[in-house]
Amino acid sequence: EYLCHVHVRSDGLAGVVIADNEYPPRVCFTLLDKVLDEFSRQVSKVDWPSGSPGTITYSALDGHLSRYQVRALAPRR
Repeated sequence: EYLCHVHVRSDGLAGVVIADNEYPPRVCFTLLDKVLDEFSRQVSKVDWPSGSPGTITYSALDGHLSRYQVRALAPRR
């Protein structure tokens, strides 16, 4: 089972995190806040409505995701 966490800011910028039910909602919203704040600083607001991955470059997302993803533990021997 998965949960969809959505955050819509007052400026109209929105983000979505899809996580399983064991991932803490507070962490999802912390990730959303950081990504949306940084995105809004790097990408002009006029580009938000019509932008796409082909027209907007936002390279920080991968870094944020790698810090917030839960890594599976290696099996014990």
